[in-house]
Amino acid sequence: MYSINKYTFKEFKITPGHRANYAILCNPEFKENQWGIKYHPSNDYAREYKILALFSHPQIPVRYKVGRDNMYKDDKFVLAQYYLIMTHFEGEGVLEYYKKRDMTDRKEIEGVIQHFASVTLPLMHMHTKGYLHSDIKPGHLILNPTTGVMALIDLECTIKTGETLLGMSREYASPEQKEMIQLLRKNEREKDVLKKIKIAATSDLYSVGLILYEALTNKLWQENPVPPWELNSSIPEKLHKVILGLLEENPLNRIHSAELLKNELEAIA
Repeated sequence: MYSINKYTFKEFKITPGHRANYAILCNPEFKENQWGIKYHPSNDYAREYKILALFSHPQIPVRYKVGRDNMYKDDKFVLAQYYLIMTHFEGEGVLEYYKKRDMTDRKEIEGVIQHFASVTLPLMHMHTKGYLHSDIKPGHLILNPTTGVMALIDLECTIKTGETLLGMSREYASPEQKEMIQLLRKNEREKDVLKKIKIAATSDLYSVGLILYEALTNKLWQENPVPPWELNSSIPEKLHKVILGLLEENPLNRIHSAELLKNELEAIA
């Protein structure tokens, strides 16, 4: 049995691409599978704890506690850890789920449409409040296959619309995110960078498009931008157009809002 502060858990997982360890709490005072804990020896979660308080949506984690304390295994000291207690969402990373499915099957594709329509809801909530997730990647979309609902997690890099990026996952970043980071690494002043590049809701939607493309083709658009139809002829024409509309290089030509994306997906027969 592991513990940090008074919070106990039986096992934890390390997910590739994630800095934090994660576990489901098993304290007797909590309902089963109610809360999760993510923790790391050097990554302070105080900012994410504050960010989570800005949102109230069933597909975005509710915060419970943040801090730093010693971790023990069977009462033996292991390491001091920063930690964040938040809502646990049942399910798995979205691409982990799809890789086990036949994505040429019509019913599976209908499921993909339903699942990605569901993730527009927490995005609409965030964007309406003037915030961007800015680090959407497969492991940050947790799909519950029983309900068909996707949760949006890990808000460490969340920013206000138009602010400077705090970080990103390069594999799933938009062109404008990459350009901003490149300019910042050249030591351009933030004020000057923000005059050249504005990160908006369309940046989050580009990341969603990359994941949707990969889910249906099992290929990375970033490595070889082939139209999805060429890799999976079972993709409906309307869905094909939605994917390409999300992956426009120029954000002005992209599907411009999560609400519009939801409507486009729900209109696919």
